[in-house]
Amino acid sequence: MDYRLIHFNCARPTGEFTFDNEFVRVFLAILPRIFSDADSFDGIHWHRHGLRQPDGSWRDLGNAFPYAKDLGVPDVCTMAGWTSLADMRSFVYDGRTHPSGMRRLKEQLDRSQGPGFVMWWAPREERFTMEDGWTRLTHLRQNGSGPYAFSLDQPVVRPQVA
Repeated sequence: MDYRLIHFNCARPTGEFTFDNEFVRVFLAILPRIFSDADSFDGIHWHRHGLRQPDGSWRDLGNAFPYAKDLGVPDVCTMAGWTSLADMRSFVYDGRTHPSGMRRLKEQLDRSQGPGFVMWWAPREERFTMEDGWTRLTHLRQNGSGPYAFSLDQPVVRPQVA
């Protein structure tokens, strides 16, 4: 059985989720370039994106606006399947667009809920929803790293191919 790395991350902006918020304007402006880079990166199998509203419902990122202020600030989420941990790190930390964009915005992220990033190894044919990613992130926040959900600080080795 062949395994791939799944990562799920959430960015919750400080302030309201409106175009008056610099984070929202900049983040949404750089996403098309980051997505384009991801589409051409050899180490990524797929990526998808969405907004998780405070009530637990999901919206497609392409339909983020209009967004009513009374809904509360959503988590902007990404899930992707990677060939390896090294490939994921290369894209996130050494890629053309992702590192500079995230450095620019890091001070405008609400990290009060705990880690915003989770990973796990999964059989290549297994499929996941954004809610599956949220469940793993919640597990990491409550239980720390382990085979079900782990962080970059405490990565889990890829399971051996049987």
